Amino acid sequence: MSANQCEIRVLDDDPQVLASVERLLATHTLPVRTFATVEEFFAAGPPEVPACLLLDQHLGPAKGTEVHAAIQARGWHLPTIFLTADSDVHIVVDALRGGADNYLTKPYAPAELIAAIERCLEQARQHWEQKRGNDEFIRRAATLTERERNIVRFVLGGLLNKEIADRLGIALVTVKVHRGRAMRKLGSRNPAELAHRAAQVGLTPLA
Repeated sequence: MSANQCEIRVLDDDPQVLASVERLLATHTLPVRTFATVEEFFAAGPPEVPACLLLDQHLGPAKGTEVHAAIQARGWHLPTIFLTADSDVHIVVDALRGGADNYLTKPYAPAELIAAIERCLEQARQHWEQKRGNDEFIRRAATLTERERNIVRFVLGGLLNKEIADRLGIALVTVKVHRGRAMRKLGSRNPAELAHRAAQVGLTPLA
């Protein structure tokens, strides 16, 4: 696992904890970025690679649960492990209900922490793969010509190729060519897939 494939962020106001976690992750060749303040953490911006966060609950005047809520409000995908000395059951419940992926207490067991990190990184990788696929689909859909978009809409409206040709005043073979191109751009192999993909990019039936 190389530095350009993932990132572990650690937010804790205890420099000894930051140093300890950094040493542990270094032995597993896991890239890490540490932050001692909430301001510093948010100033770094969202991660640009699959990443996860180790988050303390007590961060001066701020609470980890509040920071986690702020991360979600910003739309950052950052699977989070609470790593804190606070084992209060109410805080644990609040953190997990708020979407945290795990809650570990200090002093932590290194093997348990590494296993939790690996699970979060796998989740992050899957998210990034899905996002890349969605971005590519949107890019290809944006290349649809006006004619291709209209033909797709007629198909969604239940018209046959011959009916579409008559409606547009073009040859049947031309309809087939444009329809085939549109289906390839939308990654569709049949009318059902075409309907699903078209809905994703806002194409509505045209009768």
